[in-house]
Amino acid sequence: MSPYPAHKPHDRTPHNLANLSALTPARFDSSHVGPWTRWAHDLNAELMIIGQDWGDERYFVENRGLDNPTNPTNIALQELVLSIGLQLPQPPIAGAVPDPRSANCGIWLTNALLWLKTGGLSAKVRDDWFGDGAAYFLKAQIDIVQPRVIVALGQRAYGLVLSSYNLPKQRGPFLSVVEMKEPVTLSPEARGVRLVAVYHCGIRIRNTLRHFPEQRNDWVRVRRALDSAAC
Repeated sequence: MSPYPAHKPHDRTPHNLANLSALTPARFDSSHVGPWTRWAHDLNAELMIIGQDWGDERYFVENRGLDNPTNPTNIALQELVLSIGLQLPQPPIAGAVPDPRSANCGIWLTNALLWLKTGGLSAKVRDDWFGDGAAYFLKAQIDIVQPRVIVALGQRAYGLVLSSYNLPKQRGPFLSVVEMKEPVTLSPEARGVRLVAVYHCGIRIRNTLRHFPEQRNDWVRVRRALDSAAC
């Protein structure tokens, strides 16, 4: 039996988002829960990183179900992870032999929204996309992997983790959550997993809301959470 939650059997969600397995050509889909998980899928991961959404239908097909190797978000994420003493392998490339380090790098990558939008990578997303369906698949991954720390890249990813465990929604601006001294501890059901919020490391956010040196400083909190969870 696969350790990964299965895709929904229908072609599209009620919000007209695409199921990866229903896209043409379907061979670009995989047994992993999402494209980002193909990059890092250590079932014994100490760190789970949750992005908002992976991309759109066109990007998925053009890149054969994988990321463009020059994707600036992924390059920035590799630097941030390295700054706290962990290392992501190189993202998988279509036609190349999968890197075995993806399964033992200590990291699990996923997205809050596992379905694909249309309109380009920067197309707007809607709050109602992050409802019970998205929460179901996210919580399943957390329960399977049982990481010590979860990093939520952005407000929607952070909010979905909270709602998955029936925790109160954040109050105030997202910046106040990012700058909290202590992480949120999830319910006993989640075995004390700690949740840290950071800004998304995409180029638009880095050029406006949170520049890269500030983001590197935010990730110091991730390292501290990992160290305290190990005690």
